[in-house]
Amino acid sequence: MNKIDILIISTKFDFSTDYVCVELNKRNENYLRLNRDEFSKYKIIFDLDIGELKIIINEENYYIDSSLKSVYFRAPTYFRETYLKQFSTEEQLYNSQWMAFIRNLSYFEDAIWVNNPNYIYKAENKLLQLKYAKEIGFLIPSTVITNDNNFTFIGKKAVKSLDTAIFTINKQEAFFYTNILNNDEYNDFDKSLCPIVIQENLNPKIDYRVTVVGNNIYSTKIIKNNCGIYGDWRKEKEDINYISTHLPIEIENFCFQLLKKFNLNFGGIDLILFNDNFYFIEINPTGEWAWLVDKANQKIYEGICDVLVN
Repeated sequence: MNKIDILIISTKFDFSTDYVCVELNKRNENYLRLNRDEFSKYKIIFDLDIGELKIIINEENYYIDSSLKSVYFRAPTYFRETYLKQFSTEEQLYNSQWMAFIRNLSYFEDAIWVNNPNYIYKAENKLLQLKYAKEIGFLIPSTVITNDNNFTFIGKKAVKSLDTAIFTINKQEAFFYTNILNNDEYNDFDKSLCPIVIQENLNPKIDYRVTVVGNNIYSTKIIKNNCGIYGDWRKEKEDINYISTHLPIEIENFCFQLLKKFNLNFGGIDLILFNDNFYFIEINPTGEWAWLVDKANQKIYEGICDVLVN
């Protein structure tokens, strides 16, 4: 039976996890990867009397106990797609119970987590993010959350969802990006059914993606044609440049403090440089980073493995 030192929870086609696994192989580390989309292939037996998890994959036996060193958790705290209409009742049940099982792996609380699902759940709350960021010393954009159709504002504002909003429309995945709207455009749709975030429009600006892993920080300036990008840079697909850079020490320290505040070992932080000042926008505790390996030559997987191994 194979005893596991490092546990990885991901999906079959997650490229970020692939990078981490390749690096762990180079370091000859003993790890096991569990993919959320392949749970039906696994047999699990969790014996609480002895505090041991046994996992059988293709007739191979693995076990995890209190000596587990670390966990790389590549998943939001809940399957946001669980209740979409294309899932049958049984599939909804299976998804919810498997995700509950994954969250309960926090039973191994002495292991180093990147990141612990309990802390991820807390860190995914955008209002708390803004509160903590401001307390630490970050500048934050003026922000209002409302579902009041009579709410008005002057000029243009950044309008966004309160949580990650992913939809299925005609079997295609759709995503709610940040939109820059004036008051007339804002009034064109009904807000009464759910709250929406309205923020100060920081433009012209330059976007920064800051990836913090343990004691390592990877900062990326995002520009197009040598200029900042108006609105949500994620809507742009062509000719974007991701430039590895360094932030002022004070801003780097704020980033480290924010992760410490949320008890995270990893975080993808979005910042905006506006009028020569850095503003905090949000932090994603399970954020994507694989594209930065090629686009910005940032070996983020090495930093993740340093945390998992050391």
